Amino acid sequence: MMRDYYYELNDRGVLSLDGYVQDDPWFIDFFFRRLAATANPEYPEYPYVCRCGDEMNYLRPADTPIVYTGFDGSRLFYGHSLSTPFYPERLSYSSDGVLYHWAPVGGRARIIPSVAIELSRHIEPWGSLFAYLSDSGREYVPIMPLGMEDTIEILRPKRDNNCVGCGMANPFSLRLSFVRDLKDGVIHTWLRPDERMHGSMGTTHGGFVSLLLDETMGKALSARGIRAPTARIAVNFRRPMLLGEEYEVRSWLGSQQGRKNYVYGEIRAMSNYDLVVADAEALFIEVKPPALG
Repeated sequence: MMRDYYYELNDRGVLSLDGYVQDDPWFIDFFFRRLAATANPEYPEYPYVCRCGDEMNYLRPADTPIVYTGFDGSRLFYGHSLSTPFYPERLSYSSDGVLYHWAPVGGRARIIPSVAIELSRHIEPWGSLFAYLSDSGREYVPIMPLGMEDTIEILRPKRDNNCVGCGMANPFSLRLSFVRDLKDGVIHTWLRPDERMHGSMGTTHGGFVSLLLDETMGKALSARGIRAPTARIAVNFRRPMLLGEEYEVRSWLGSQQGRKNYVYGEIRAMSNYDLVVADAEALFIEVKPPALG
């Protein structure tokens, strides 16, 4: 005969049954290792279940079915001793400041405050969003805000890409990430130029200013699935781009004529957004598809 039990999980990751905290390490790990979503219409308020022989252990979480309660620098822990690898790009956060990470059940898991505080040492504002700053201090990994999945798209560096602007496979790459506004198609990225981009007198080298604009302008096309290398670019250097200061680089598609794509871009200082440091216009020519036959 099948027996049903109804467990609760609070937002601190404490599992309880009828008000009694479950503290058996073996059972806790067994419970979360076997936990899965259930579509049983009889118990909609208990959307997860752990089956153990003739027992059906249903779970009602206060927030998520897994709660991360520990972190060792490379893995996040839940249950008693279970863990998953930590990937900054799999972080997300709610409007009230709760931090989450991908989880094997439920899609994402709440991170308890003490662990979130530890992780927050690496989290900095990144434009209108937040980003996880890598240990090297040179790579910003954007964190997706929950509820904005239908309004923005985060374009992350690809691991097999050797691009000097946005590739992960190139050790000299800037590894830039971008945000695409899904309503108007405008591409944004934010950065603080560092010593790699040093020109003269504490300013960013003009070649890097051009690279930043070209890379961001190209993303306005590649995000639309258009493969088009740069044919011509004209950059106006209006003010020095200072090292260590925060800037926004943005671009947008102006017009198209056949295979010709006219794209515009600009760099603005975040400390004074009315201040345009540089702007550019470019022509990108779409690559012809290979002939069939």
